[in-house]
Amino acid sequence: MTKYKFFKIPIYFYLGLLFCTQISAQYIKTVQDFETWSSVGLEYEPIDGLNLELQEQVRLNKNSQNLDQYFTQLSMSYNLSKHFEISGGYRWITSNEKDNGVSVNESSNRYHLGVLYKHAIKRTTLSYRLRFQNKSFLDAKSSSNQFLRFKTRVKYNIKNWKLDPIASAELYREIDGEFSKFRATLATDYRFKKIGKIKVFFRFIKELNEPNPKSSTVVGLSFIHKLKF
Repeated sequence: MTKYKFFKIPIYFYLGLLFCTQISAQYIKTVQDFETWSSVGLEYEPIDGLNLELQEQVRLNKNSQNLDQYFTQLSMSYNLSKHFEISGGYRWITSNEKDNGVSVNESSNRYHLGVLYKHAIKRTTLSYRLRFQNKSFLDAKSSSNQFLRFKTRVKYNIKNWKLDPIASAELYREIDGEFSKFRATLATDYRFKKIGKIKVFFRFIKELNEPNPKSSTVVGLSFIHKLKF
């Protein structure tokens, strides 16, 4: 187990950061919210190791009573080897924003590029992902923003059980800036033969380095249909 000690560091770092943010929350006014995210998508594997996915997602905020945003995303991933994977994607977003108390739609586009390393320890699979993200707005009044995202994910394979638990933690850091967001997720998925998979998750999102940070609890549901020709 000694040679895997290095890979435990990111998990301890995230837990420590979460503890610190909870302590600081005693002195900072935090905006609480409950959100629901739902999505449907198509998945296709044209060749071994290459995966394409088209997804439509809707997100509700303000105690899940208000349309926050909806988007279309096309993404791909490719397995370079047993342990390494590269990925990229494009997202077209329509957000519901407030302008002098009136709801208006704001359009933006986003792309991301990432690299992932994964390995297994007996029945546990661990992965570490680094992603670059760029989001730009069509409204000239809004500037683009860029982030680096660091994610650690753990999945445990329970013998004779199809709903394997998945836990992940992710940090967002602005390019040439500060850490801006923390996300922790618990999830599971179920695969249907020749159809696809359904996934449910519970997520905690916390803004960082903000005078009045937003803290959101998210419940999500997604269905991905796998195409075969």
